[in-house]
Amino acid sequence: MQKQRVFKKRYILIPILLFLIWLGWIVFFMTFPVEHELYKKVKINNAVNLYVTQVSAGAMTSFSYHYYLYDAKKSDNDFMANVKNEAAFMVTNDDRAIAEVKEGQLYLRVHGNVYSFRNVSDSVGIYLDASPY
Repeated sequence: MQKQRVFKKRYILIPILLFLIWLGWIVFFMTFPVEHELYKKVKINNAVNLYVTQVSAGAMTSFSYHYYLYDAKKSDNDFMANVKNEAAFMVTNDDRAIAEVKEGQLYLRVHGNVYSFRNVSDSVGIYLDASPY
């Protein structure tokens, strides 16, 4: 009978260590900080305001613009404190998108990419006119 082990500890510890480093790398980029800055605010009616935030994920990415409908009774500071908990109804890269309010309805005109759009508001009708550059 041999007196040596079949495998050595370092052959098991090195792959486990590499796996933990890889897992840490993934977790770091999943929680990468995203900066929201208030870009524009438009009053739609007495119940809802339109907030547009300019979002930056770092120096290597271009800005994106997130559109939110938020309670008009709350302040801008409340919105910015809770912006990560809110869901944007539209995300675009157009910094010159036009938001007009006519008779309590919201009309958006976008020239550029619209990455996501959800028309789910019960209190405001949202109409989107989008075209590529």
